[in-house]
Amino acid sequence: MPPEDRSPTGRTGRAPDAAEDYRRKTEREIFVLSRRMKGAGHPAPLGDPTTGVVLVVEQPVGPRVLDALQASLVAVGLPDAYVTYASTGLLKEELLATEPHALVAVGPGAAREVDGLGHPLARTPFSEAQEGVPFAWTRGTSGLRLPSLAPALPDDANKRRFWRCFLVLKDLAG
Repeated sequence: MPPEDRSPTGRTGRAPDAAEDYRRKTEREIFVLSRRMKGAGHPAPLGDPTTGVVLVVEQPVGPRVLDALQASLVAVGLPDAYVTYASTGLLKEELLATEPHALVAVGPGAAREVDGLGHPLARTPFSEAQEGVPFAWTRGTSGLRLPSLAPALPDDANKRRFWRCFLVLKDLAG
């Protein structure tokens, strides 16, 4: 569910705790970024930005790719993982807002986009990482590079390759 469609949290009448404050702050920041994305003609991000799992999908992305990605996330027990897109110009701000513990680049375009951010604490560039093998992107964030999803949809060999790599996400996010 896009962040702007979720009801606000923290309306319980009790004093908010640190986790609730973090969730509200993150949702507020992502709501603003989502509006900016949509205003620039990009699709809105999907999922819960506070799950700690962020997938960056290379552009262009269509409904068939998003449906397949959502089905894959459900299959590995991560239906609420946050999904966003490369080439929006807002990825750096999204990563700062979400502070993921697992960052996944879906396709080489997404890997180049993440590398292009020039994160000062990045240890291993996504473009140098082996597909389907987790690596330390920063001290607190594991990275995972996946093959492109769009070419995998009509081709069984590419579909199996994508799925083998994608299954690693289940353990990485756990």
